[in-house]
Amino acid sequence: MAFPSAIRCGEGHCSKCSDVSVSFDVATLADEAEVRRLLRENPIGGRYAMSMEREPNGLAGTGLPGERKTIILARDDNTGAAIGLCERVVRPAYVDGERRLLPYLGALRIAASHRHRIGILKGGFRAVHEHGVRPDELPFALTSIMSDNMPARRILTAGLASLPRYERISDYVTFVFPPRRRRPADGIVRAVDTDLIDVAEFLRRTLSRHQCTPVCSEAALRVIGAENVLVSRAKGEITGCVGVWDQSAFKQTVARGYPTAMSIVRPLLNVVAPLIGKPRLPAIGAPLRLVYLSALAIKADRTDGLLPLLAAALDLAAMRGAGAAAFGLDARHPWVTAIRRAFAAIEYRTELYCVLEGGRRRAPGSDRLTMPDVALL
Repeated sequence: MAFPSAIRCGEGHCSKCSDVSVSFDVATLADEAEVRRLLRENPIGGRYAMSMEREPNGLAGTGLPGERKTIILARDDNTGAAIGLCERVVRPAYVDGERRLLPYLGALRIAASHRHRIGILKGGFRAVHEHGVRPDELPFALTSIMSDNMPARRILTAGLASLPRYERISDYVTFVFPPRRRRPADGIVRAVDTDLIDVAEFLRRTLSRHQCTPVCSEAALRVIGAENVLVSRAKGEITGCVGVWDQSAFKQTVARGYPTAMSIVRPLLNVVAPLIGKPRLPAIGAPLRLVYLSALAIKADRTDGLLPLLAAALDLAAMRGAGAAAFGLDARHPWVTAIRRAFAAIEYRTELYCVLEGGRRRAPGSDRLTMPDVALL
């Protein structure tokens, strides 16, 4: 079922003086190449322009259990060209201490030829709601917007009619570390297959105290791979864990633009990067060899347990040949200060929003830290 949307200059955001008719429908296998093209050609705005690409299959998911995905594709009816997309992914997560199905809205892209037409956004959100929403899910979706992506923030949070309401939850910090070989601290070892049941139970107890944390079941940990999960123990008890998740087989972060000054000095910066503890910046058009530090939890959120585990994870990332490792958390978390003091890293600031779909008015409580996994944003 497709939704037509006639967009006219009189709507106030159209940049051309001709009518445009756009239809919206669920992307199918026949649209897969168009999805990849839109992701490749439309990088995320901000000081560092990065395209979040999906090679070799634009429709592929993470493989996590319980995940369901709807991709809405917008087409210009006059040319037949795909000119926009939005992705809605639903996964099990902890919200207000309970296991729920949490939707996430992402991959919102509109081709440069059709930007500034608010009707495309309206029609796209309408199609996402019609095709994606199910009654067993939470009545809102999580989404993230880069803090320096001013155009997106200005439009989506303006409270425009016919768009869902964006309610800000918190600031989110993503640290991008350079992997580095070092001997892991005593008590930190790689997991084996038989450890995963206990690790999953530890994650359930620890992560359920925060908002929007993913449910890391034994099956989910197997997607990351037992050999990529590190576990810390004290007196036989699990005190922390982290997974080093390489998603490059189905998702890539590709450099598409740097600030002018950064472009000029990038070769020099890459020479000194290992000396100052910063990750190297890839050439334009090249992917960042990125891994994600996922399923990270520490007993009682103890900072003294976090730092050795992060160091061990960066050692494992270096062994895997990664060029950078990313970890994200709520900007209010005490870990932020501790990480800044202990590690050199590039920081990216993001704002997390609750998207109230279909006129719903309930958002998650704000008394808990919001801690989605950066690998799933």
